[in-house]
Amino acid sequence: MTAATGTPGQYEIQETIRYSLRPGPPPPYPELVVLERTLLLAIADLYCAVDQQYQCDEVADGRGRARLNSIRYQTSVGLGHGLVSAHLQVRALARDCQWLAEQHTAGAVGCVGGEQ
Repeated sequence: MTAATGTPGQYEIQETIRYSLRPGPPPPYPELVVLERTLLLAIADLYCAVDQQYQCDEVADGRGRARLNSIRYQTSVGLGHGLVSAHLQVRALARDCQWLAEQHTAGAVGCVGGEQ
């Protein structure tokens, strides 16, 4: 995480996504809690940037906006009490974070006039 903001850096985000999506049995619940917190911090930053890109792009498709709405819902769900539900939630957050990172990278030059 960066010292000034507490936000995970790009490398930490990629490692967290990779670790969250790895096949196999779920990690212990406390580890899932840490993964969820890291992913939620990353999603918060990326969500704002991607949302701005979609507002800037007048011809953005409805699927992207629908995905952003889905991510907003997914971030409010929480882990649940069981290990399996927590593992599934972390994996869903990791996929959402991965999509946001891809959209952010793809749209980094898409917004004209410095509106990013």
